[in-house]
Amino acid sequence: MLLDKATIRQMMKTKRLQNLETFSSYSSLIHQSVLAHPLIQQSSMIACYVSLKDEVGTHQLINKLLETHRVCVPKVHGNSMDFYEIFSLEDLEVGHFHVLEPNTNLLIDVNNIDIMIVPMLAYDDELYRVGYGKGFYDRYFARGYKGYKLGIAYSFQHIYHIDHDQYDIPLDEIITEKA
Repeated sequence: MLLDKATIRQMMKTKRLQNLETFSSYSSLIHQSVLAHPLIQQSSMIACYVSLKDEVGTHQLINKLLETHRVCVPKVHGNSMDFYEIFSLEDLEVGHFHVLEPNTNLLIDVNNIDIMIVPMLAYDDELYRVGYGKGFYDRYFARGYKGYKLGIAYSFQHIYHIDHDQYDIPLDEIITEKA
């Protein structure tokens, strides 16, 4: 049975709430894999989402990345999203959708991001993802992003197939606590 994206979103939000107690240990395993990734180690500018409580946590990951790399995080402006460099988590404030966003004005050009760590609600075997339904990441990728697209997720977020359209852009790789 093929599920539509709205059904997948609802299903994954419910699953995430049921698994909150395991998030910390799973996030730690995912962080280890991300930090050891050769492309992360070689990158100069890393873009990373700022996590909500039921996503793969990125606050500790961002702190670790900031020790050795330049890091930028997303900020929403209407229907578009841009990335701004931060130097610590102190450079964040509550923004759109109650997500922490950068309060700096150091806009990073799409061509200067080497690797982007991407959030998701679900993913499939072809590396397509279901996000929150606003299309911010796919539109950003369509603006000419040529860097590596690295998704991080919990293994329970995997589903066999996501019905995608011409606007959906697959990731290059997805790291979970298992692989």
